[in-house]
Amino acid sequence: MSYDLYFYRKKENPISKEKIQAEFKEMIPIDISEVDTQIHYENERTGVYFLIDINEPNTEKEDIELFDSFDGYENTYLSASINFLRPDYFGREIFPIIGEICEKLDLYVFNPQEFDETRERPLKWTSAELIKHWTDHNAQVSKQQFKELELKYYPKDKSDKIWEYTSMIDTLENEMKEDIYIPNLFMIMNQKTKDVFSYLVWSQSIPLILPKVDFIILVKNYKRLFKKIEEIGIVKYEDVVSKFSNEFEKFDNDKVDCLILRQTNADRIKKEFNSFPIWKSHKEFGPQIGLDNFVNNK
Repeated sequence: MSYDLYFYRKKENPISKEKIQAEFKEMIPIDISEVDTQIHYENERTGVYFLIDINEPNTEKEDIELFDSFDGYENTYLSASINFLRPDYFGREIFPIIGEICEKLDLYVFNPQEFDETRERPLKWTSAELIKHWTDHNAQVSKQQFKELELKYYPKDKSDKIWEYTSMIDTLENEMKEDIYIPNLFMIMNQKTKDVFSYLVWSQSIPLILPKVDFIILVKNYKRLFKKIEEIGIVKYEDVVSKFSNEFEKFDNDKVDCLILRQTNADRIKKEFNSFPIWKSHKEFGPQIGLDNFVNNK
């Protein structure tokens, strides 16, 4: 189930269909597709993805009547497909990309999800309008399908914070002058309650940026009776921050709300880190799920 958009140019637009198709390929910042007729955007940091298809001209009468009969407009045969049943932040990442391309190339969007008969034609859609329109439809579909499809729920305010952090990871890595670990975030589901939680992994003696998550999986390494032992398990974020409140500092960055643990402090707490009580085994708690495998409405 997807939210589909079709792109048109005014006939007086000096940019040809072929140039527009080429510009799409240039302006989409990530493309993992191995097919010339498709652009596959997939951000491994945030989990956000969508498709742009370069279609063949329509030949069926019904398709021609539906897509090629707008007076004054010419079909570019480009279409975008954005899945429903996804976290709301999918829209926050995808539609500014589409909006920027449409603005640069003076494109109009035919949106078949728009049920207002006065607007059922190619229109100028802003990024903000598309975000709201997709988000409203996504919420409606998520609520309707929640029980039937056994969807997983995670609160919007918390998932938005996840996206705001994960979308900044590459920037933080480029800007960081110290050797500091900037962790990816993951989601885990309680196999008994089916509730979903965010987590990151933190290993002994590793300095790191610490965003707000539900859980932290600690990776301990220590010796006991001359044997090397690795112990891995879940602890609660609040317990870690409380225990090491004197070692973590507020990370000075306006774009992300995080703490930071520097190397000297990471070394200092090595013994306390390895003695920190594990709350639960992550393997017994439940499976990891994808950053696209939950919704913000139920």
